Amino acid sequence: MMMRDEERLKKLVLEEVDRLLPRLIELSDWIGMHPELGSEEYEASKRLSEELERHGFKVERGILNMPTAFRASYSGVGPTPKIAFMAEYDALPEIGHGCGHNIIGAAAIGAGIALRRVLDEVAGTVFVYGTPAEEGRGPSAGAKRRMAEAGLFDDLDVAMMIHPTSGITRVNEGFLAVTGITVEFKGRAAHAAAFPHLGVNALNAAVLMYMAVHANRQQLRRDANAVIHGIIREGGAASNIIPDRAVLQFGVRSSDDSYIPELVKMMKNCARGAAIATGCEVHIDVRPGLRSNVRNEPLERLLYRILSELGEEVEPPELTARRIPMASTDFSDVTHVVPAIHPMISIAPEGVALHTREFAEATMTERGHRAIEIGAKAMALAALELILDPRLLEEVKEAHRRAISESS
Repeated sequence: MMMRDEERLKKLVLEEVDRLLPRLIELSDWIGMHPELGSEEYEASKRLSEELERHGFKVERGILNMPTAFRASYSGVGPTPKIAFMAEYDALPEIGHGCGHNIIGAAAIGAGIALRRVLDEVAGTVFVYGTPAEEGRGPSAGAKRRMAEAGLFDDLDVAMMIHPTSGITRVNEGFLAVTGITVEFKGRAAHAAAFPHLGVNALNAAVLMYMAVHANRQQLRRDANAVIHGIIREGGAASNIIPDRAVLQFGVRSSDDSYIPELVKMMKNCARGAAIATGCEVHIDVRPGLRSNVRNEPLERLLYRILSELGEEVEPPELTARRIPMASTDFSDVTHVVPAIHPMISIAPEGVALHTREFAEATMTERGHRAIEIGAKAMALAALELILDPRLLEEVKEAHRRAISESS
């Protein structure tokens, strides 16, 4: 394809995002002002998927028996390459959209519709996946992991999404593997003053386990960026009753997927030791976890250039790679199946923490609205370049094959 024709297609993509932007902002702000928790994002899912339908996408709803999940697709003059954009739209309890998933959903459909604008001239298929419960709540928790395990991404060539952040914009982020653990201790209730000797104190077991985990933190591998965090979710009904039930909830994380089983084993030993010490019964539930992410340097270079050309101040990818991974996401599971990237677009100054009301408010400001525009344009332009340049696409795929081979 001649350079002039390529520039014309890029111009069409940018113009389409500009045309869509008022509607994308309207959708993002509506979702921001009407937060729905994970697995219950019925209205957000409906509004985003219906917008895609209005632009000619074929939409499948309720995929993998997840009521608020969807897959939308539009094919051009040929079926390949296949590019996917990921939409999220779940909120946090009591905080709302303190992780900016309203922006993520709007930018994803914006990128999909903008790319669809040129697919009547070039070969390719664009997908927009509606992926609920990224924050891990309800039966649809870890939707992208479930989709990856079911093979829904196997024939994709590239997957992308954007995420709002504070501080400087980054083309990618390191993510930690994570596994959730729930521990329930069962004891025997008794009057705490008159008959304490007849009780078996489940709260004591919970406290012992909590402190045993804390004592082990010093011995964790520093190179694996291990993190253990937890709460005592239940600890008794009243202070004058020996608690007969206590529940703890933990998350264990690491940048090294292979270290997670060792951490889980340590947690189980702490729980069993506390149960033996107090005479309680213990039940340990280890939930399926998420993986750490696989970087793709050609994709990072591509997004760095495009974001810079769009006027964003972007941290160089080599500096981002030195940052300590600090969070987890089910998008990481996607990166093990297909070349994928997850730029972080700034909407607030450094120091405005994610998962706060302040960050939720920032999603509905001018900077938040600009992130929708920049995110949609960057993803659509990157997808178009990959479609138009088979050599670049092959470089991206070869980098992914090499990274997976080195990690196995």
